[in-house]
Amino acid sequence: MRRLVAEGAVIVDTRSEKEYKAKRIPQAVFVPYHEKSLKDVAFDFAKDDFRDLAKLDKEKPTIFSCNGAECWKSYKASKAAVAAGFKKVYWFRGGLPEWEGTGLQVAQN
Repeated sequence: MRRLVAEGAVIVDTRSEKEYKAKRIPQAVFVPYHEKSLKDVAFDFAKDDFRDLAKLDKEKPTIFSCNGAECWKSYKASKAAVAAGFKKVYWFRGGLPEWEGTGLQVAQN
C-alpha cells in the first residue's frame, strides 16, 4: 500500500467523522460511507449514502479503508467506486488496525 501511495494513489477513509478525527492514516482523505444496507456481499447500494464519492478523481488509483476486516464501509465503498467507473480501486481490508499494528504512523487531532 505504501508503494501505491508513493505512486500517487489516494487513501480514502470511509469511517465516521468522529473516528477520522480521533485517529487516521496520515495521508487519508475523509469521504464517509453512510451505510444502512445489510453487511453482506449482496448489499443494496440504494440504501446507503456515499454521495461524496463524486468529489474523488476517477482516474487516480484509489484505496478505500475503514476499521478493518469486520467493518464493511470500505468494501462497500470499493464496490460503489467500481460501479461509478473508477479505473483502479483497491480495498485495504485490514484498514487502520492493520496500518497501526504494523507500526506505521497515525495522525490524530
